[in-house]
Amino acid sequence: MTDEQEPAADQTQVPEREIDFADRKVWVKMPSPEQLLVWKRVLNQLQAPEVKGWNGEQVMRALERARKIVDSMLLNKADIEWLDDEMLDGRIGLVETSQIITRGVEAFRDLDNREARRAADKKKARRKAPK
Repeated sequence: MTDEQEPAADQTQVPEREIDFADRKVWVKMPSPEQLLVWKRVLNQLQAPEVKGWNGEQVMRALERARKIVDSMLLNKADIEWLDDEMLDGRIGLVETSQIITRGVEAFRDLDNREARRAADKKKARRKAPK
C-alpha cells in the first residue's frame, strides 16, 4: 500500500487521553456511546431494589460487565493489573471506578465539540458553494 492509499490518521486512530485516577496517571480511549449506555444500565440495575433478590451469578454478571467496560477504556495492561490489585486489596471499589468513565468522557469533550464545529463548517461551505 502506498502513502496515497493509506487512510487518514484521524479516521483510523482511536483518540487517547491521559486522566488522573486514584493518584495515578492512566491513559484511556474514548468510550463508545454503546458502552456508556450499558454502563448506565448496569449501575442502575445494581442500585435498584430488585438487586436484593438476585442470586450470586446475576450480581457477578453485572459486576463483570461494568468492569469489562472500564478495562476496555484503559490502554495499558499495567493499569488494568494495577486496578485489579487495588480492587482486590479493597482500596478501590466499583463505585470509584466510575470516575474512570466520568473523567474519560470529560477528557474527550473537546473532541466532540471540535467534530461538531467541523460538521457545521462543512454545512456552511455547502450552502455558500456556487451552483
